[in-house]
Amino acid sequence: MYAWRRFLWTLFGAEIGENVLIRPSARVTYPWKVKIGHNSWIGDRAELYSLGPIIIGDNAVISQDCYLCAASHDYKKIDFPLVQKTILIKDEAWIAAGAFIAPGVTIGNGAIIGARSVVLNDVMDAEICAGNPAKTIKNRQPSEG
Repeated sequence: MYAWRRFLWTLFGAEIGENVLIRPSARVTYPWKVKIGHNSWIGDRAELYSLGPIIIGDNAVISQDCYLCAASHDYKKIDFPLVQKTILIKDEAWIAAGAFIAPGVTIGNGAIIGARSVVLNDVMDAEICAGNPAKTIKNRQPSEG
């Protein structure tokens, strides 16, 4: 049923690449604000709160129970207006189970976000980050072979 879910999301305006796997319980708020590259996948119960744009690159993984939140409210104003900010998950990034990605955050190429992490700031290419708030643990070393 992956092809059906891809079709359904694209029917409502999402841009979905080839071989994308969207698990049955994954949710999206506004599909027309979502772009997912080739060979990526969205895990069970992942939430793409796409009040602002969410862009996911090629070969990226959004694991189960992740929450990508592309909007918040301006607490400095009395009426708390909505503030939309793009989330960018670059190629080959892995967002592990239960992570929260805040509005406006960019996750670099090949970066890994540890399970249950809260990411409030950009993560550079090939960084491994974890925690609440997420902090850099180390950099990934390219594998040989």
